[in-house]
Amino acid sequence: MRIAILCNDRLGIPALQQLVQSRMVVAVGTSDRSPEMMALMKQITVQAGVPHHIFSRKDLENNFSSWLTQHQPDVVLVKTFPFRIPLSVLKIPKHGFINFHYAPLPNYRGSNPLFWMIKEQVAMGGVAVHQMDENFDSGPLLFKMDVPIKPQDSFGICSTQLAYAGAHMTGSLIQSLISGTLQPVAQQKENDRWFGRPTAADLSVNWIKMNASEVMALANACNPWLKGAPARIKGWSIGITNTSFSSLSVTNNELPGTIIRISREEGLVVVCSKQTVLAIDVIYTEEGYFPGFKLLDFGIKKGDCFE
Repeated sequence: MRIAILCNDRLGIPALQQLVQSRMVVAVGTSDRSPEMMALMKQITVQAGVPHHIFSRKDLENNFSSWLTQHQPDVVLVKTFPFRIPLSVLKIPKHGFINFHYAPLPNYRGSNPLFWMIKEQVAMGGVAVHQMDENFDSGPLLFKMDVPIKPQDSFGICSTQLAYAGAHMTGSLIQSLISGTLQPVAQQKENDRWFGRPTAADLSVNWIKMNASEVMALANACNPWLKGAPARIKGWSIGITNTSFSSLSVTNNELPGTIIRISREEGLVVVCSKQTVLAIDVIYTEEGYFPGFKLLDFGIKKGDCFE
């Protein structure tokens, strides 16, 4: 089995590292979108002695055709890739292109489904492996695996769990390709949901509308890739990175966003919607990551209110 891999995110690294050791990988490609991933792919492929190609959106069809003609893979495994691959290209390898989508399908189609699942407090995520067609995330399913999402799990923790689940499924996929036992199943279109890139409003804490559970979920969904959920106080922006529930109760009908405790002993405690209360354990500022109570050093005090 001759395998080519497209990898544009750390989600694909565990599987890539396993496969290059198997000597089945004949080529690796990545996009020009992420300098960090380009450098990491170069490091891995140089060590493994595997050719590495960087794709741009310009002249994508011809570049892919030349790449496939040169390396002659039986299958291309896609571990995240930002560009729509032309249908003419998908048909070139014997087994086509097979995508690893790090969310259940068809319920969570789109480029960053994990953010939305954590924000929506979904209890079960997963990895869906499907044959690629001309549309995004719509081809027949080949494998799927459930991966639980716990209430305190951050985007980073979930990504690691999904990455290793994907690596495990890669071995099963290769064996099924070799034995010819794959059984594609069409996706159920009535469950189809597409999630686009989050907007600034999707990312920011809305204290009036969001209760403590929702603020915690947003902070988890933004950690670490956005350095926490953006929040503003006294015209100053911070990231809410890590939170926990507080046993304190609201007695004075404080407005949502109001700081009701801020000290080394009691931490940073804020009122949320529906008179729920949340402890903000870790924050991000341009000066670094700090315990929540360190806002005292920036002049923030009890009674101040987040915007």
